[in-house]
Amino acid sequence: MSRGVSDEEAIRAFLSPESIPFPDPMTFPDMEIACARIVRAVQNREKILIYGDYDADGVTATALLTLFLRKAGASSCEYLIPDRLSEGYGVSESLFARIREMAPKVLITVDCGIANITEIDALGRTGIDVIVTDHHEVKETLPRALAVLNAKRKDSIYAFPHLSGVGVALKLIQALSRFFFPGDDEKWRAYLDLAAIGTVADVVSVKGENRTLIRLGLEAMNRSPRPGVLALLSAGGQAGREITTGSIGYCLVPRINASGRMGDAGRAVELLMTDDKETAERLSAELTVENQRRQDIEAGIFAEAVQQFENANQAGGLSSAGPILVRGSNWHPGVIGIVAARLVGRYGRSAIVLTEESGQKGILKGSARAAESENILLAIASASASVVQYGGHPKAAGVAVAMEKYDAFARAIGAYAETSYVEPEEAGESIDFAILPEEITLETCREIRRLSPFGEGNPEPRFLLRGARIAKSASCGNDGRHLKLRIAAKVGEDGREEEFDGIAFGLGECAELYEPGVTADFIVSPTISVWRDRESISLQVLDIRFPKTGKLAIDRPYVLEELYRNRLGLRELSILAKTDTESLLPQKDEYKCVYQFLRTHCASGLNLCDITLLSHYISVSYKLTMNGFVLARILEVFEEAGLLRIYSVRGGRYSFSLLFVEGKVKLESTTTYRRLHVGGRG
Repeated sequence: MSRGVSDEEAIRAFLSPESIPFPDPMTFPDMEIACARIVRAVQNREKILIYGDYDADGVTATALLTLFLRKAGASSCEYLIPDRLSEGYGVSESLFARIREMAPKVLITVDCGIANITEIDALGRTGIDVIVTDHHEVKETLPRALAVLNAKRKDSIYAFPHLSGVGVALKLIQALSRFFFPGDDEKWRAYLDLAAIGTVADVVSVKGENRTLIRLGLEAMNRSPRPGVLALLSAGGQAGREITTGSIGYCLVPRINASGRMGDAGRAVELLMTDDKETAERLSAELTVENQRRQDIEAGIFAEAVQQFENANQAGGLSSAGPILVRGSNWHPGVIGIVAARLVGRYGRSAIVLTEESGQKGILKGSARAAESENILLAIASASASVVQYGGHPKAAGVAVAMEKYDAFARAIGAYAETSYVEPEEAGESIDFAILPEEITLETCREIRRLSPFGEGNPEPRFLLRGARIAKSASCGNDGRHLKLRIAAKVGEDGREEEFDGIAFGLGECAELYEPGVTADFIVSPTISVWRDRESISLQVLDIRFPKTGKLAIDRPYVLEELYRNRLGLRELSILAKTDTESLLPQKDEYKCVYQFLRTHCASGLNLCDITLLSHYISVSYKLTMNGFVLARILEVFEEAGLLRIYSVRGGRYSFSLLFVEGKVKLESTTTYRRLHVGGRG
């Protein structure tokens, strides 16, 4: 498995990151200044205020720094997190009155502040010493704070610039431990669990120092989890199971984020800081309810965003490339980032989602997410003349736009797409290597576990299991969304079969396509399941592909499609494909079956599909022998007849949505139908 690690020392570091010493925090710019001021504040019993952010990275950073400073003897250390709806992101002037009431001598930002030049300057003029700790992209001008801790500063010599916000806060307490606990300067390690949660949540690179702190943080959580972590795991049905980056991402982070998205993020901070089991359970229950409310609101906004985007597409109002831009009048600002991420997942394009519910009159608040290999910050920067404020990462950003500047902003984003957008290459199968059934053992799973933690930059290993048979299949989960499988594979030369349990998330609706007896190639990730102290192998099935048949029209119909669009006739194509012309022509009953299938399975919104897989699915459903080239011709006829709209064709990937018309439609009147069936067969 290639992870870009080759020399022996680097391999040892990768497999045993816990043995690698953490880089010296004093190599951060301004670290000595920050430590000296904080130590003096604690010694003089001055009030310290931690100013955090409302997402999981900011929440964990706030909890970590608050707990440490109180442990170090800070007699007055409080925290403040802005309300997402009314006060917005970062250091907000709307909170200045509350800050003055709290009367801190020192204010430390965590996971924010690097972009708040004006606000921090204003706080400094009131006599507050401001220390900024942040990890977001650094602009040309730094805030005029007493100290600015950010490893991305141009003058930074710190060894690892990819820390999350909580990672930077961890480096601060690592440095402070030398001053507060000179005889035991490893006290900061007690907070590695919180650092691990925030680092996983922020989806930063799981390499270098991040890999080390996540590995050690997971060990600490599994050894002795905090009451708040235990309560969240229990609420998510993960109690008693090993805590992994997966359980952090799917169980802990959404509930922590829900507190800030839907209300007061302070509840999540208190949950992570409390030592009381009952308090933890009460707060966890609140966050679970909030998370469900968030999911309901998110689903509604996502549906509206999809409809808005597709209506604009059908009206010809949007480019087929570049960032998606949608806007709502009453969309909850706490979920628009998730909606943007879901739009990216659905359309494979970057997305910017704006809402008028910004808490500021005349201002649109937005969240942006980037598609793979794209930089959304560059797109927003291209429209900076129309922007009030923006900041973040190349993959995720926030933006504020004045309402009267929205049209100009939209035009600038569109111009960026036309001049700077590069169509990404067709994604190939991402696997580490092929695996034999006899190699899928508990020992192999343990070896794979040594490569953890997994995440950005270190994905979970994926293996190709060729020619295995589906012994059992059934839909499972809520609304049958997932597919539970029993996979039989031949072991060794004697033909003996060994069976493995498998789960394919999100493939439940395809159960009839993968019926018992079907032979296919599987992309899998083997894991260890534990039930009543007994270990067994479970395969997470990431993709299922039917084996190659050796027939071009079935295996690679997009090759014929390219030639067809270059006006090569069906007779010539049939010779190239080594088949008869009839097999490249849609049959009358196939038009009817395809339309029935699309009405049943593809009626809502935009569809992204592999033409080969879709043709196989329809063939299985209606007992046909239709190949992908024939299906492409039928879709072409349907588009000309006004029954659907095709948005893009990339290789064998089709993007389309179904349209609804009243009355009968005559397919025979379309150009393609006549070309195929009347005018000399192509």
